Amino acid sequence: MMTRREATTMRLALGTTVGLALACAVLGASALVGPPPVAAAVKPAATFATSSPITAPATPSWALLPGPSSSPTGPGSIATFGDAGVAVVGPGDTIAISTDGGATWAQRTLPDWPVQSVAFSDSTHGYAVGPPNNFDETSDGGVTWQSVASLPTLNPADTFEAVAAARSGALVSVLGQQSVLTATDGGTTWTQEATSGIASYPSAPLSIVAGPAGFAAAAGGNDAFLTRDVTGTWTVQASPSSDPVVALALAGTPLWGNGTPDLFAVTATGVSGSDDSGATFTALPTPPGSAQVSAALFGAPRPELLVGGSSGLLERYVPSSSGWATGTWASDTGPLTGEIVSCATGPGSVAYALSASGRVERTLSSGAAPFSLSASKASVTATGDVGLTAASSIRAPGRLVLEEQPAGGTWQTLVPSWPWSTSPTAPGDVIDEPLSTTQYRLRFVFAGHTAATSATVTVGVRPEITVAHRSLTLRKGAVYQLTGQVFPAQRGRKVQIWTNRGGAWHKLTLGGTVSLVRGSTFATRRFGTPARETYELQVRMAANAAYLAGTSALVKVTVK
Repeated sequence: MMTRREATTMRLALGTTVGLALACAVLGASALVGPPPVAAAVKPAATFATSSPITAPATPSWALLPGPSSSPTGPGSIATFGDAGVAVVGPGDTIAISTDGGATWAQRTLPDWPVQSVAFSDSTHGYAVGPPNNFDETSDGGVTWQSVASLPTLNPADTFEAVAAARSGALVSVLGQQSVLTATDGGTTWTQEATSGIASYPSAPLSIVAGPAGFAAAAGGNDAFLTRDVTGTWTVQASPSSDPVVALALAGTPLWGNGTPDLFAVTATGVSGSDDSGATFTALPTPPGSAQVSAALFGAPRPELLVGGSSGLLERYVPSSSGWATGTWASDTGPLTGEIVSCATGPGSVAYALSASGRVERTLSSGAAPFSLSASKASVTATGDVGLTAASSIRAPGRLVLEEQPAGGTWQTLVPSWPWSTSPTAPGDVIDEPLSTTQYRLRFVFAGHTAATSATVTVGVRPEITVAHRSLTLRKGAVYQLTGQVFPAQRGRKVQIWTNRGGAWHKLTLGGTVSLVRGSTFATRRFGTPARETYELQVRMAANAAYLAGTSALVKVTVK
């Protein structure tokens, strides 16, 4: 278990305090005994207010991004590059580029437009294509775009429909309605490759994926399905389904023949996978949705398939421990409505979905709940500690931050940073010693921005009122006084003195309310002992926005 002292060097101590005494003294029989001196707490007291603490909303599994606000309505494509780069295209002469995971966007002008498909081969090189033969490229992460030069002569009836790029940069492939253009040298030299299986269906879906070692697969508008081998030869394969293939998804590094499918073909009604370069396909369990549109493949912590559908539906296929054949589908509905026309996955568990309206939503946790945060206790005394257990299903480069907010205060960092990655180390438990009712939350910082926030966990704190003696024996006729202290100091507050005579508690009518001096010390009026009796006293403090109600230990008074 990790304490906050071990987790961060920003705090030298965690609010350690010494006990505070409530002294009972007999006047006349002995001198009045005041409270002993008390060491100052290392952790400063909060500024208290009567208003309720601020509540931070939890980030859902899929969250709407603030842009791109100027993305046009209609068919489009979304692609990722680097750790946090995102590109969005649609009909129009601009492309929306984000380098911080979609937190901010810049509109970049394209020399050839419109374009309807975008792909990146690495963190800087990208390509955008659209009919009839618009083809642009970037070498600076989408900041500037240029027309692709030195293209081979195309068939006049050919048009560019989709582009795919292997993340290794080994293969960039552009799918047309009559042929495919490929480059195996980082986009310098382009070759027109014959693909007799593609026929001209301008309104039908066309999809292409490209992998390392020269492999590619394409789904044509005439229900044809083709694959490319390392020699550049395209082969018409048996169609994965009797329905048209609307989207393809390919693992970043396919391992053919190992029993795990690396190529997936998505139709409106089903999904199938191939482990032999597309020669044969095996149907996966039927997805719950009835109109699949797009697809992408998560890479970590273990492969999962993401499928976009109609009405904002997102479906995730999670293979079981025994393989993809016995996996399960999970349905998510994020803030987007309408068709999810394109999906793209980033590092680890990050993914993006683009709707037909041009809006983008993102998950940092493969569509699962991003955080889990719990406290070992619902309430503690001001000198007590609470254990906080933090966990996250996010698998992405960034920082996990644990924060606290004392009542009436502002959010402040408790544990400044757990470095996070696609395979992070579990943060474990943190021990805190809150000095007032405190809320806790987790934040995930991705590409320099707070990308997700957990629901808050509230721990109530009771002020500590201690007694020096649990009993006091007096002679009849003696006079005594209660003095003591409350921790932490609370200026302007009062304590109440209660007594139990005959089995019923009630507040003293005379002298039952005592103001705190300097927010911490008090002294009651002098009490007489006119009769022989035994009763109990207790010092209490009412609850407010910063504290739960506090009580001292019982003081037994025996008058002989």
